[in-house]
Amino acid sequence: MSSFEIISKTRVVEEGYDTSSTATQLEAGCYHRISHISDSTKTKMIFGLFVPSTYQKTNNNPIIYWLSGLTCDDTNFAMKAGVKAFETADKHGLAIVMPDTSPRPHGDESVDVPNVDSYDFGIGAGFYVNATQEPYSANYKMYDYVTKELPTLLENDLSLGKNGLKSIMGHSMGGHGSLTIALKEGKDCWKSVSAFAPICNATDCPWGHKAFEGYLGSVEAGKSHDASVLMAALENPIYDDILIDQGTADNFLEGQLKPDAIKKASEKSGQKVTLNMRNGFDHSYYFIAKFIDDHVNFHAKYLS
Repeated sequence: MSSFEIISKTRVVEEGYDTSSTATQLEAGCYHRISHISDSTKTKMIFGLFVPSTYQKTNNNPIIYWLSGLTCDDTNFAMKAGVKAFETADKHGLAIVMPDTSPRPHGDESVDVPNVDSYDFGIGAGFYVNATQEPYSANYKMYDYVTKELPTLLENDLSLGKNGLKSIMGHSMGGHGSLTIALKEGKDCWKSVSAFAPICNATDCPWGHKAFEGYLGSVEAGKSHDASVLMAALENPIYDDILIDQGTADNFLEGQLKPDAIKKASEKSGQKVTLNMRNGFDHSYYFIAKFIDDHVNFHAKYLS
């Protein structure tokens, strides 16, 4: 029996249509929402998945992981930037997976996922770490979920991203996640990495302080999940280039995101970072939708 369930699927590109496919099958050229019971989070998890018109389960198909930001779930990227992202990915034969940002009950009130009344901590704000502090340590294992459990499911059950044929990108908290995961795991696991308006120096901003103190017990413990700290400590560059887009009108730019920190870390380690400061753009999905094809094209170079 399959380890996952397809909740819904929606055709988003014309090519790949198969009249013989059923509701329980992955279908080329479609965006799917898929649920499964997670060993990492001890909850049902739902992720979005676009598979290109060239998808065949008998092949090893390359995939990009998209990590969303604070308050988001598995649907935000697909609804607000998916049109351009999926069309561009289809041209390169790339899949895109969009995991949730935290565990959550999904309407099952018997599942006790700890939460607080705050947009920047708890449900919708897992920060892509493995929590060590109670009561969060039982469920908030988003690092393991994104780097181990979800890849295992996609690789073994759907032939997506095997042998390290995967890249990672994200926005804001998800940009933090994509940078730190790629820097910690390296090029054998992730062929390339990019980010939109990432939290670049999480140990030196309010969002990071709150997350690291609550999930890990201290800001000090968060240094192993700080993109600038990790990059500055590199003995040798890992990637040919890391692509970052940042809007100049982003209201979180100075207080939370701090791209200057990643620039300094890049200069110290020699790791190349292409930082595009986009005049007049803010922190929204309009910004992401405008430049998402640049990022998909960037990853396609390394996944071809």
